[in-house]
Amino acid sequence: MRTSDLILRLTNNLTPVESNFASKRLNRALSVGMASSAALLVVLYGIRSDMPALILTTMFWVRLAFPVTTLIAAMNLAGRLGRPGAPVRLAWLAVTLPFIIMLLAATFVVFATPPGYRLQLMLGTTWRVTTANIVLLSLPSLAAVMHALKGLAPIRPMLSGTGAGLLAGAQGLLVYSLYCSEMSVPFWGVWYVLGVSITAAIGALIGPLYLRW
Repeated sequence: MRTSDLILRLTNNLTPVESNFASKRLNRALSVGMASSAALLVVLYGIRSDMPALILTTMFWVRLAFPVTTLIAAMNLAGRLGRPGAPVRLAWLAVTLPFIIMLLAATFVVFATPPGYRLQLMLGTTWRVTTANIVLLSLPSLAAVMHALKGLAPIRPMLSGTGAGLLAGAQGLLVYSLYCSEMSVPFWGVWYVLGVSITAAIGALIGPLYLRW
């Protein structure tokens, strides 16, 4: 076959791709993941009876800042990782900033607290189950985001899997934050960060197996 014939065959029936195709695909995946995670939360733990009063507290909204900012940054990162040649250095920096700010804030609060109370601030009352709950609630989103990236063109499977895990972990944490009763910044800085990080690590392990061409 001549080169010209090959080119002709490859270019037949081409249709233009939307400029925001990647973000639309990821948004659909996040919608499915959010609905699945929320349903899983209700089935496993129910709905908090004090939710109306909790919504009126300042710390409830402060707590949501970490998963929301991480979710936004990870969404941008995952979209770039799904497009060959897209710059990702600034996207990686943006996704690490919420973690850095959270850890700095937690460290400041710990050192500003008398030594006898520091451990209790970090452990709270649910430290044994919080990280596992975040990871569990992140799994539906991780599956949906991985499937969305599979339909794009990720050329770095491990990094793409990590980005998917960060995105899914942030969404799982966002859902879990609607139920969690802990209001201590050091608690968030340990167990919330750990939950998202473990989900990112799971994505990094799955990526080379599922996202390879």
